[in-house]
Amino acid sequence: MKSDVYFFTARTNTYDESLSKIKGPLALEKLGIKQKINNKDKIVVKTHFGAEENVRYLRPSYIRFLCDYVKELGGVPSVAESCGWGVPGAKGEYGGRANEEEYLAVALKHGFTEETMGAPLMMLDGPDGIDYEIQKINGKRFKEVLVAGRLREFNYLILASHFKGHPGAGYGGAIKNLGIGCVSKGGKIQAHNGKKFKFDFNAPISDYEDCIKICPTKALTEGKNGKLNRDENKCRFCYMCKSVCKNDVIDIGASTQEEFIIQMVDNAKGVVDYFGGKEKIFYINYAIDITYQCDCSGGSDVPFIPDIGILSSSDPVALDQACIDLAHLSSISPHSILGEIKNLPIKDGKCEWFSYIPRFNPETKKVDLNPDGKISKLWEIQLKAAEEVGLGNRNYNLIEVEIEKKKE
Repeated sequence: MKSDVYFFTARTNTYDESLSKIKGPLALEKLGIKQKINNKDKIVVKTHFGAEENVRYLRPSYIRFLCDYVKELGGVPSVAESCGWGVPGAKGEYGGRANEEEYLAVALKHGFTEETMGAPLMMLDGPDGIDYEIQKINGKRFKEVLVAGRLREFNYLILASHFKGHPGAGYGGAIKNLGIGCVSKGGKIQAHNGKKFKFDFNAPISDYEDCIKICPTKALTEGKNGKLNRDENKCRFCYMCKSVCKNDVIDIGASTQEEFIIQMVDNAKGVVDYFGGKEKIFYINYAIDITYQCDCSGGSDVPFIPDIGILSSSDPVALDQACIDLAHLSSISPHSILGEIKNLPIKDGKCEWFSYIPRFNPETKKVDLNPDGKISKLWEIQLKAAEEVGLGNRNYNLIEVEIEKKKE
């Protein structure tokens, strides 16, 4: 059975067609949110505040109007993200997101505050990224997932995702916002690297000095034999010890791109199962500012296709598939990185753009800008895996919604 996906074009000619104030809330209304929310229900709006120096994240006003709409329905909204991996004070791609204090400072710079949202801001996995619930699943690679623990506080989840490219996952949308954004710090690392967490207990304690200092739960201590002691019952899988250990005495493994995608999808399945299935989650994708990079990247680049609009569904797989399909029907921006790629099979100005965006080169471990136009269907791997694990359906009915103009 096909899933319904509602589509609101990015084109706006009047205030009555506002993409943020009118179309965003209406996209939720089409999912039946008015009939579900009761007075004082707690609703979490999960979005992405953007990494430091990123300029292509969703503008705060999009999220503010969702919060206002929730309050109109009698609900109590909160706006949430989750902690990034790594340690506080780190620089580069994962800098500024290691804990709540850091990330809310970045959110402030990007215009996300309690005042601008009209709602409190929070990290779903707690101040240090170690608040989680273990969700058992029958995944393709995982049997349990570290779901962000503060989801337990809410009756409903609005997943407000910025649809765009991603060098490692092929694209980022609703599925990635679930599988990376709604798990704990450790859940993110397990998606990227797998479940391996091995310590060399024969290594000198000097290699673990910084690990012992940084461990937030005191799971790591110096044993009586002068070697490392790890209390597994205290460990909350923040993996910060790995970030500061010397001489690689901690091994957290590695994953291929396909393994990363499947592990991310398993995480997403765990989040949905924990939250009670599709009846409690409302998915809305903002297909605007569509760059090849994720919002967690400091570099934002030029969007490679024009803005499409807002799409919503009760099915995250159908929603992401519809966004991909509409993107592939779009014309390229000649000023973007894709405008420099050779040998693209463009027909009538259209192309399967997401098969040619820059991606991580498995040999160099760096982003390959793909100058020769090599095909890669990471986006399709993500959608297929999500359908196979039971997250949703790739077949959908696209319902374009026209806004009724007010009479003068």
